Amino acid sequence: MEEVSKFDKVKGFLIMYLPYILIGIVVLCVGLSMIGPFFDLRVKIDGEKIDTVYRLTDLLFSKSAGKSTQVFFILTYLVLPLLGCGFIFLGKLKNSFYTISVLLFLVAAMSAILANDVTATVVSLITEMSYNVHDVYFCFVLPIIIFFIAAFLCLAIASKEISITVSDITEMGILIGLALALNFVKIVQMPTGGSINFQMLPLFILALRKGPIKGFIGAGIAYGLISCITDGYGIATYPFDYLLGFGSVCVLGFFTPFIFGQDQTNYNLKGEIFIFVGALISTFIRFIGGTVSSMIIYGYDLVPAMEYNSLYVSISGLISIALIMAVYGPFIRVNKRFPTPNK
Repeated sequence: MEEVSKFDKVKGFLIMYLPYILIGIVVLCVGLSMIGPFFDLRVKIDGEKIDTVYRLTDLLFSKSAGKSTQVFFILTYLVLPLLGCGFIFLGKLKNSFYTISVLLFLVAAMSAILANDVTATVVSLITEMSYNVHDVYFCFVLPIIIFFIAAFLCLAIASKEISITVSDITEMGILIGLALALNFVKIVQMPTGGSINFQMLPLFILALRKGPIKGFIGAGIAYGLISCITDGYGIATYPFDYLLGFGSVCVLGFFTPFIFGQDQTNYNLKGEIFIFVGALISTFIRFIGGTVSSMIIYGYDLVPAMEYNSLYVSISGLISIALIMAVYGPFIRVNKRFPTPNK
């Protein structure tokens, strides 16, 4: 009993002070990373090797490596970590908000891993010369470590109040397998990646059945990684197109109590509205992830990136939204007959 009591005290301390601790660590980490060199890129001109050393301040507050690179670094090192810390505060009110913090910190960490290669690629496109990463420094590695630690801490706190059973694993595996199969049934294949298909439908069902935390684990981490590998566009596309894109369905899990209320036994306007709103937000987040990925990986400007991703993300999302709204009535009855813990 004494050990349990000590654990509860430590957990309570972490939950109470974690937002302040993480904000302090993230701010300190980013601040320290601005002091020293970040990485340097090398190019050969007439047989002579020329190195350019970049600092984080250069990449955040100037366009020395291009506008798209500046946007990438602002998102990775300022916007995403601060949003992650903000949702930790909300996690004190509702445990599942920690899931969003996990997602934000993981995306920040994975984006930070790609930061030097993204910069080298963009600079090469701008200058039409072949740049490559020559070296990275401690200031480059430090934020990656901190972002991963922050993500794991948030996931640990969130997962303390959930349990993944054999039944959960089986059901999640079936839905992930169905989504993967539907990913290969492409209505329209886009020229540089992405397609119109029905893969979001099983992922929406997963989030509705399992809630935001398990929804993120199943759709974002598990399905996102498998889909990224099978699609073959490279691991560089994983953070925004897959982890954020498919992990976004966890948002629909927040609306489950309103969609499957105790008084709901068949189709009803309230549930349909919440399905539409939750799935629409999820689709919009996936659209943002795809747009950012197009700007960073493929060098699109903002408007062309939005136009390209709106063609397939919005259509795929709306088709899946329409389908899940259509089967809402039978889905209620299935959910009542085979209830599942939703946390």
